[in-house]
Amino acid sequence: MIGAPAQRGVSGGDRPRPRSVPDLLPDPAPGPTVPRRSPEVWGHGSEPVLSTLLAASAVIGLSTFIGAGLLEKHVTLLHNRMLPWILGRSLGVACYVVLTALVAIGLWLRHPWRTRVWSPGPNALLRAHVVLAASAVTLLIGHLTALALDHYAGVGWTGAFVPWGATYRPTAVALGTLGLYAMVLVASTALLAGWVGGRVWFPIHAASALTFALVSAHAVLAGSDTHGLLWMYVLAATVVVVLQASGWACRYAGVRAGAPLE
Repeated sequence: MIGAPAQRGVSGGDRPRPRSVPDLLPDPAPGPTVPRRSPEVWGHGSEPVLSTLLAASAVIGLSTFIGAGLLEKHVTLLHNRMLPWILGRSLGVACYVVLTALVAIGLWLRHPWRTRVWSPGPNALLRAHVVLAASAVTLLIGHLTALALDHYAGVGWTGAFVPWGATYRPTAVALGTLGLYAMVLVASTALLAGWVGGRVWFPIHAASALTFALVSAHAVLAGSDTHGLLWMYVLAATVVVVLQASGWACRYAGVRAGAPLE
C-alpha cells in the first residue's frame, strides 16, 4: 500500500547490532552505565547455566574416573597414613594447573593481541573462564579438606584459614591462606559483572595476578616435591608473566601514540 509506514527493527539496517562481551571489561569511557546482561554473552534462559554445569560435571567426572583407575593400581595407598597428604597435594597441584589456565584466559580476554591473531571468540573464552573457575573452587575445597583432616600434616582447620596458624612451614602455608582469601575476593567481584560498570569491579578483579603470585609462592615453598615439579611452576609463571607484561606494554604504547585505552 502506497504511503504505508515500513516496519522497523525487523530486517536491514534498523536491527540493533549486538555487543560483544559487554560489561565484562572496563568501560571504554567514563559516563553513566546501565546495569544489564547481554544476551550474546549470557544467552537466554538457563542455557548458559546448564552448559556450565554440564562442563564442570564432565571435568569432575573425568577426574574421578582417572583417580579411581589410579587408585585401583595402587590400592595399598588405602592403608597408608600418608594418603590424606598425597590426596591433598594432588588436588593442590591440579588446582594450580586449573588456576594457571584460568588466569591466562582472563588476561588473554583483554589482551590487545587477541584481535590481531587467531583466537577463540570472546564468548568461548568467557565460558571456558567460568568453567575453569568452578573447577578451581571444587579442587581447592578438596585440597583444604584433605589437609585439614590429616593429623600428620600439621595444618588443621586453624592453619587452613588462619595465617601462620599451621605448625608445618607456617609462612609457606600462610601464603596459601592469603591466596585463598584473595581468590574469594576476586571471584566475588566477578558476580558484579553485568550489573555494574567495569570501572567499578574490574580493578579488584585484576588483582588475580597478585593472587596467582601468592598461590605460586605457596605451592613452591609448601610442597614436599617441589624439586620434581619445578618445571611446571616455571612454565606456568612464564605464561602468566608474558601475558601480563605484554598486555601492559601494548596499552602503554597505545597511550603514548594517542590511541584510546582499551
